[in-house]
Amino acid sequence: MKKTILLLIVALLGTSMAKAQHFDQYFVNKNLRINYLHIGNLSSETLTIDHFTAGGEWSGTREYLIEPNHYGDIMIEVFDSLSNKLIYSRSYSCLFTEYRTTEKGELEIASMEESVNIPFPKQTVRLKFTSYDRRRVGAVLSESYFNPAVTPVQKAHKQYNVMNLHKGGKPDKAIDILFIPDGYAKSDAKLLKHDMKRFASYVMNCSPYKEMKKKVNIRAIKGYSEESGITQPQNNIYRKTLINCAYNALDLDRYLMCLGVWHLNDVADDAPYDAIVIICNSEKYGGGGIYNFYCTVYNHGQYPDYVIVHEMGHLIGGLADEYYTSEVTVQDFYPADIEPVEPNVTTLVDFKSKWLDMLEPGTPIPTPTCDKNDPGFDRLGAYEGGGYVSKGVYRPAQHCTMHQIRYDDFCPVCKKTLEEVIDYYSK
Repeated sequence: MKKTILLLIVALLGTSMAKAQHFDQYFVNKNLRINYLHIGNLSSETLTIDHFTAGGEWSGTREYLIEPNHYGDIMIEVFDSLSNKLIYSRSYSCLFTEYRTTEKGELEIASMEESVNIPFPKQTVRLKFTSYDRRRVGAVLSESYFNPAVTPVQKAHKQYNVMNLHKGGKPDKAIDILFIPDGYAKSDAKLLKHDMKRFASYVMNCSPYKEMKKKVNIRAIKGYSEESGITQPQNNIYRKTLINCAYNALDLDRYLMCLGVWHLNDVADDAPYDAIVIICNSEKYGGGGIYNFYCTVYNHGQYPDYVIVHEMGHLIGGLADEYYTSEVTVQDFYPADIEPVEPNVTTLVDFKSKWLDMLEPGTPIPTPTCDKNDPGFDRLGAYEGGGYVSKGVYRPAQHCTMHQIRYDDFCPVCKKTLEEVIDYYSK
C-alpha cells in the first residue's frame, strides 16, 4: 500500500512539474497584452493589431495554459513558431459580437477596441485569432508573428495605488478580480473607498465565492475622474471620467459599458488581474457583463449587490441571461437547431452535453413550472424561457441569479460552473 501511494505521489509530482516546465519553457513570468481593432458588421469582420503592451507578472494559471472551455466568441491561440505546437489559448467574447446581432449591426460598420492578455513569449510565436458566429462556425480573422527580440512593445507604467480588499492566495494560485472605479472625483474619495469594500463584501458573501474564499483575490485601483458621475447620452448628461463608461450601449438604455478598452487595460496594469469589474458612480440602474472581457455595475440604488454577482456570472462563468421578458436589442441570439455554448441554457438539441446528468431520475423534459409554495419549486429541470426568448430555449431552474433579481441564489448548474472556473484559476 505504501509503495502504491508513493508511486501515485511521484506520478502527480511528475505531471505538475511537466506543466510547470511547459510554462517556463515557452514563457517569461510577465504579461503581454495585444491591443487591436475589431471592425465590421453582420456580413463582414476584420481584426487589426494596433500595438503590444508589456505589463507586470503573469497572474493567470501556469498549470493549464490551454483553456478547457470554449464559451467565448473569439479564440486566441499561441503556437511555438518552430514546432507549431499550441502552447496557449484563451476564449473570450466582446461587445462587437453583440453589436453584429443588432438591427444597426446589420448594415453599419463599427470599429471597437479590444485587448487580450497572454503570457510573454520567450521566443517567436504565431498568433491566431478565430471568430465564431452563433452557429459556432469559425472564421480566422488574423494570423501573425510576435518576436520578442524585434517586435515593438510598449511598457506599462504604474499610475495608481491599489487597495487589497480580499486575499485568498498567490496571484497564480487564485482568480484575481480587479475593481476599477469610474465617475469618482477626488471629492468622492471616501465614497470610493467605502464602495470598493462594499462591493467586495457583495462578492465574498455570495456562493460559491464565500465557500472558495482561499482561491479568490479582490483588489481595487484607486483612480479618480475629472468629474463625478457617469455619462448618459440619452439624457444629454456627459461626464469626464477615468475610463469613460456610458449608458445606452447598443442603444439599450440600461446597458452600461466602456468602449475605451485599451485605456481600461492600461489602468488595470497596476495590479494582477484575471477579471475586470468596473464600478460606476451612478444612481441610474445599469450594468453589463461579457465573458473574459469585463463587467460593469452601478453603485447606488436598490440592487447593486445582485447586479455585480449577476454580471460576474457572465464575466467569469460565461453564463447566459436566463430572463426573457426584459427589453434587449440583440436578435436571434440562439438558433433553434444549435445547442448554445453557454453552460446554463439549452435548446435540447444536445441536452446530454449540459446538465442532464444532474437531474433526478424521472424528471420530465421539458419540465413544467409550479408555484413557489409547491415542493417541486426548487427542482432542477429544463424550464422553457431563457436567453431573451420565451420559447425554444430552456434554463435549469425556476429561480436563479441569472434569471431574476435574486442576490446569492445561483442555481446548482450556474454554481457548479463558477466553481469549476475558480478551480481552473487556482491550479
